[in-house]
Amino acid sequence: MDKIKIDFHVHTNASSDSLIKPRELAEKSKKTGIIPAITDHDTLEGCKKMREFGVDFIQGCEIRTLQGDLIGLFINEEIPKKLDVEETADRIREQGGLVYMPHMYDTTRKGCGGAYAALADIIEVFNGRCLGRFNDLAKETAIRLKKPMAAGSDSHFLFEFGQTYSEMEYFDKDDPKQLLKALKKADIVGKSAPFYVRGPTWLLSKTRKVLRKIGLTR
Repeated sequence: MDKIKIDFHVHTNASSDSLIKPRELAEKSKKTGIIPAITDHDTLEGCKKMREFGVDFIQGCEIRTLQGDLIGLFINEEIPKKLDVEETADRIREQGGLVYMPHMYDTTRKGCGGAYAALADIIEVFNGRCLGRFNDLAKETAIRLKKPMAAGSDSHFLFEFGQTYSEMEYFDKDDPKQLLKALKKADIVGKSAPFYVRGPTWLLSKTRKVLRKIGLTR
């Protein structure tokens, strides 16, 4: 049976700190056979753009909560940022979505931390931008809580996409329950991004926010 490869954590330029154009992401997805989960910060605009290019992807959003970042997979409506993490998780599930916990122990990346791990349907145990010890802690927590595990590159630059992904048996990509089942036997392929990518990401975000504030960009 065919295998599916999914990179569960990808940002397009709908996020202020990413340079990935949806068209370029679609082309690389076709070339590599890796399906992206589009998880832009607090917006579904990148998902809307991806629909123009006829490739498979999982619609999602990385949402800033009061306690840290949470990703909703298979959601169709944006969820307000800066809500309590429990309320955010509830709103994801109200849409039939899955609660995906990214970089939960990374103190520099606004992870929610282990105190909220039980809220997750899926725990990200390999994030391409996290230090190894943070990924190891996430994996230990997922094993202890018997949560499905997944991997995401956390791509903000195109070269990062597809270096980290989960490989699993074929399933109906529109069915969240089948994804959870498939993840039980998934293999994780992980390659960390160079540490230097964090600086340009931060600078890009700050620059775009300033330009938006003075009306030079949206």
